[in-house]
Amino acid sequence: MYRIVLINGKHEDFTHYLDASRLVAYWPVLRKMLGRGVRTDWEDSFPQLRPAAAA
Repeated sequence: MYRIVLINGKHEDFTHYLDASRLVAYWPVLRKMLGRGVRTDWEDSFPQLRPAAAA
């Protein structure tokens, strides 16, 4: 569900369906399922999602 919302969602979907702490916890797995553009957009907007080596 997170993958679908991250790729296709709108702002209202993000705030309704996503939990910030869960997103951060599962990001290492989720980021592998996302295209580079989506992954980069989210990591640029939320630095806490960037891998430790890139932070």
